Amino acid sequence: MVPHGIMFHHFHGGRHRPGQGSISSRQFEDLIRFVGPQRLLSADEWLVRAAADRLDAQDVCLTFDDNLRCQHDVALPVLRDYNLTAFWFVATSVFCGRLERLELYRAFRTRYFESMDDFYAEFFRFLATSPAAEDVEEALIDFAPERYLAEFPFYTEADRRFRFVRDEVLGPRRYPQVMDALVASRGVSLESLAADLWMTPEQLRRLDADGHRIGLHSHTHPTRLAELPIERQRQEYRDNFTMLSSIVGRAPAAVSHPCNSYNAATLDVLRELGIRVGFRANMRQGPFGALELPREDHANLLAEMQACASRRSPATSLATLR
Repeated sequence: MVPHGIMFHHFHGGRHRPGQGSISSRQFEDLIRFVGPQRLLSADEWLVRAAADRLDAQDVCLTFDDNLRCQHDVALPVLRDYNLTAFWFVATSVFCGRLERLELYRAFRTRYFESMDDFYAEFFRFLATSPAAEDVEEALIDFAPERYLAEFPFYTEADRRFRFVRDEVLGPRRYPQVMDALVASRGVSLESLAADLWMTPEQLRRLDADGHRIGLHSHTHPTRLAELPIERQRQEYRDNFTMLSSIVGRAPAAVSHPCNSYNAATLDVLRELGIRVGFRANMRQGPFGALELPREDHANLLAEMQACASRRSPATSLATLR
């Protein structure tokens, strides 16, 4: 056992529809009870202990990535019930009017397809008619899904294939071109998908006032930040730092690495900004420093909770835990 964060992204309930990997408020509460509320450090206590290298093996904290409105609407009331605070890691370009496509495309998948398999089927059919079709076909010849993103066991083979094509074959230039065209083919606008996706600056200020801590997550959320030149990385985090400082009235002290992408130069940039604590997106152990603390994805905890419930009673499953 090592000190670690628990990583959350998407929630469903009320106006927020279920999507791949999303959980309900009841599931979130069940996870808190499974871990043990008494083990969960406040964001401030975690900052103090981590910066002083005094975290104990059993220490855990809660983290939320991507500034999602569903986190505020679904998870925050549960945190209030348990008097818990957390880290909220925010990519800030949405406050400048930028359409942050990673989440917009997810909203498109959730709202317009019955299942992820339906989306993947249409995506690859659409891709087969695009200028990138030959590159994709060639790249997939030797693709071994079991070896790609192996540190995330909850991904299906189809998930890995899609992410490989998105990140390794199409990349940050061609993937948006393909997806924008696919979205338009359904008669959908990116602007309509953006409604109620992200928290507002005022909501972030209230979180900060209530003892939660708002942290860096880059400005535009590149999926391959570590591959950017050092000056681009510096600009990503300077813009992120400046905007969040302005919104909440204090300098951020923590970061989570978007898509787990960072390198030694990234860590130097974060130290220049005075960031004291950082989180990875998996439980891989280093030795790592204070800017590379591990996190467990909530999906892995759900699987562990299900296994424990099954051992107690064969008739019990996560379905009963909702």
